[in-house]
Amino acid sequence: MRIRRSPIFEDSSLAEPAVPPLEGVRRVEKMMGTAIVVDVRQPVDPDLVESVYDWLRWVEMTFSVFRPESEISRIGRGELHTDHASPDVRRVLNRCEELHEATEGWFNHRPTDRPDRPLDPSGLVKGWSIDEAALMLRMAGVENFVINAGGDIWAHGRPDEDPWRIGIRHPDVPGASAARLSVTNLAVATSGRYERGDHVWGEADGGFLRSVSVIGPELGTADALATAILASGEALPDWLRAFPGYDLVLMTSDERLLWTPGADGLLLRDPPSGPGQPAVTGPHLPPGGNCDR
Repeated sequence: MRIRRSPIFEDSSLAEPAVPPLEGVRRVEKMMGTAIVVDVRQPVDPDLVESVYDWLRWVEMTFSVFRPESEISRIGRGELHTDHASPDVRRVLNRCEELHEATEGWFNHRPTDRPDRPLDPSGLVKGWSIDEAALMLRMAGVENFVINAGGDIWAHGRPDEDPWRIGIRHPDVPGASAARLSVTNLAVATSGRYERGDHVWGEADGGFLRSVSVIGPELGTADALATAILASGEALPDWLRAFPGYDLVLMTSDERLLWTPGADGLLLRDPPSGPGQPAVTGPHLPPGGNCDR
């Protein structure tokens, strides 16, 4: 894992290219408690984009822990048996059980300290729903797009000749990014202290990690892993070995950035435009090791 002191970059959860696209569509709609952006950089049928938002609306209606009529709320109150739930609900809850076991309980969709939410798969649902939305676009032949759900991002193809440039939200400085990535055909999910109270429970050590970003092939799994690592407080838990293909960018309480070797080629080395911005440098720690705290 590499380590460096974090600079503060300008706000850039998703940086725009220098020249705006002449074709495609960019749409923003608020749902799931955040703004969801679908940004397509090629000709696309607007009805296809509408179908993506229709899907996300259905997910919110079905999985919301804030809607008493949702299937998740009804299951939590014992009014609906899981066997009688919709196939997608059963699929998500089965995956939650798998992740709970694989992370040694750090991903927890049944919080014992939240009697108002006896069942809460929120740590998986948003990312999983974006995975499905991305699949809808790809199956329709759309190759160059990004879906940004409050900083959890699926980036496919390229906006132009360069990969997508993604900023990792700074956990302490509103409107700032702690690091920037250059990615294509990858998902990036971040959990941070700004999310406390949503679905991060069971904090182990009182704040060694300020934010956890996970990069990998599925946003749902990346989102769940980010939640679990932040809750555990351990930078490289042993159980992470069960998830090959996923890499980490972490920010500690003393504003160090730590990252696994697979993320090394994704972090942008050149600072953003403007004076006084340091480049990305740092020593190396092999994957699977422990970080000095």
